[in-house]
Amino acid sequence: MLLADLGAEVIKIESPLIGDYMRLIPPFITHPETGEKISAPYLMVNRNKKSVALNFRNARGKEIFFRLVRDADVLIESFRPGAVARWGVGYDDVRVVNPRLVYCSLSGYGQAGPYVDRAGHDLNYIALTGLLAANGAANGAPIPPAAQVADLAGGMLAVISILSALVGRQKSGAGQYLDVSLFDSALSWAGTIIGGSHAAGKKIERGKLQLNGGMACYNVYETRDGEFITLGAIEPHFWNAFCKAVGRADLSPRAYDFEPIADVAAIFKTKTRAEWLALFATVDACIEPVRDYSEVFSDPHVRHRKLIAEIGVPGLGKIPQIGSVFVFASNPSTSPPRLGEHTRAVLEGLALGDLEIAELEKAGIIKSGGTS
Repeated sequence: MLLADLGAEVIKIESPLIGDYMRLIPPFITHPETGEKISAPYLMVNRNKKSVALNFRNARGKEIFFRLVRDADVLIESFRPGAVARWGVGYDDVRVVNPRLVYCSLSGYGQAGPYVDRAGHDLNYIALTGLLAANGAANGAPIPPAAQVADLAGGMLAVISILSALVGRQKSGAGQYLDVSLFDSALSWAGTIIGGSHAAGKKIERGKLQLNGGMACYNVYETRDGEFITLGAIEPHFWNAFCKAVGRADLSPRAYDFEPIADVAAIFKTKTRAEWLALFATVDACIEPVRDYSEVFSDPHVRHRKLIAEIGVPGLGKIPQIGSVFVFASNPSTSPPRLGEHTRAVLEGLALGDLEIAELEKAGIIKSGGTS
């Protein structure tokens, strides 16, 4: 989706029978006319793509697949290591057809190593890289983060790698193979936590890391009305401004200590969230409210930055979602594709006729028309 937001033509190759498994993930939105269940998570990450439902493991389907590859700049696959080679669509197979192709394999543990054949999901990757052990309250159990750290970091790493490879191709004229691992991406994000503590010879204590609840100046505090406030006054001038505003100059030398957290917590319990925000409206102390998503979507700064996109979905109207973060990209957003929605148009672009397309569909090699 990030590449599509940047203007790339993205053709999503899906199984004719099921398609992207994300189409099966709840919660669902019910189509008011057909009663069809449409996955809301699928709608959130599939804008600006085309869907071609094609069985590329079938000999005829593979032939069509290679015709698509011939004119492509990039191919991304996310199967288990070794799968694409067994099916005859691995890098060594396709670079014969298109030596300029940038081929990106996005997998859990990479294409080599002791864990290469393991199945995994985001929670497994952050567990093995130490991120999960650090996430949670002091003396409590590890808590799964709300966002998929390895999945999203891996996607961003893939985009960076692909764009770099395309720049390199301008100089060399040749494509290349990219081995991008979700495990690797999570470990790279853990670098400041694990690396710093290891270098200093300190044990990582959950809820007591500098940016993980271990400092009075950088923490989350509950207000009198049961809401929460974030305090991020790491720099001395921000912390001193906070201490002055709450009348606790005695706390000024103890910004980076764990023990004063109880004192600061008691301070925040004396006022409501609204009262604290009013007090610090003119004080530079890095204080902001903890919001839920209903507040985020109506936030004036979010709206001003145009970070909410309303994508039109046939039969459902406009569906709000987090929009493109690329402020220099001005491509109009298109609806997340229904399964096989663009199959016919893409195959016609390969000079396949109506009769041949009908025969392929009858044989189950393709699916056209589109269902969610």
